[in-house]
Amino acid sequence: MHINNMDNLDILSLKILVSLYENKSATYVSKALDIPAPKISRSLKNLRETFGDELFIRKKYGLFPNEFVTHLYPIAKQTIECSDKFQKVRAANASQVKTHVEIAAPGLIAYAFPKALMQAIKDEQKPMQINITPWSLHTTQDIINGDVALGICCNKSTADVTAFGDKLQTTTLQHMDKVYLIASRNHPIFKREITLESIAEYPYVNTDLGNPSTRLSPYQEFCIKHGIKLNTEITITSISSLFEYLGESQTISLLPYRVVYEMVSDIPELHTCQLSQLEAERLYAHTETPTIFLVQKNQPNKVNEDLLWLSGQIKKIVDNII
Repeated sequence: MHINNMDNLDILSLKILVSLYENKSATYVSKALDIPAPKISRSLKNLRETFGDELFIRKKYGLFPNEFVTHLYPIAKQTIECSDKFQKVRAANASQVKTHVEIAAPGLIAYAFPKALMQAIKDEQKPMQINITPWSLHTTQDIINGDVALGICCNKSTADVTAFGDKLQTTTLQHMDKVYLIASRNHPIFKREITLESIAEYPYVNTDLGNPSTRLSPYQEFCIKHGIKLNTEITITSISSLFEYLGESQTISLLPYRVVYEMVSDIPELHTCQLSQLEAERLYAHTETPTIFLVQKNQPNKVNEDLLWLSGQIKKIVDNII
């Protein structure tokens, strides 16, 4: 293996490498980073030429990293984190940018925020810089510590959020009372009446994207309450892995996000449909409807006008994707 001139490397290419490694989908990376697909291809070509290695193997459902990339990934990830720290220092300079805001959002819908928020910032000429990262198990504590300013989370109930007492300020953005079924395009479920009972006749993939809770999902609770035997085959928390798994099996998954229509339209092997209002009402009859919350540190005596404005913009975006 021959490594060519390392001067050809840039931060954007490393971000693409990291995102491809984590998500295995060039389409998802294009949306998440708001970069045209041809530019993704050019950057990947540059990376392959620089490292003298194929890096990613194209398979039916995406790009999969080879062994060499597993060694590059942690280095690239650390380099990006260092770059972000440089950006934060730059943002701290009031003559450059007055406000730097860290925002955390669920991976499935995070890609919808950068472009819309940056357009709003430009339209309003706000002296503001934002950085959006995936919601993780540590995000709540990061908000309490002040490392993350705003968090967008999907929780099964208000109790999940209020458990942190007066340390957090939470705002309800949207109740997700609609349910979307996703499976392989030729799945037999699409040729019959779709009910909560008929769904349980097939292997089920559990996923509660954006919610780090390990408790049962609403559908699992429904099946237990009504004595319905459900074969939960696996729990998947990555959207790219979910799509790959569903496309290669006869499994079914349920999601509360309308945005799945947009994402699945790019994958010919998959199909999705919305469950009837009656079935959705039955599902949530005895449990709280999943809810999107905006979470921030509770500071009663401190009003931040920039965060108030950003909160309003985030609410508009969530209204469009749920």
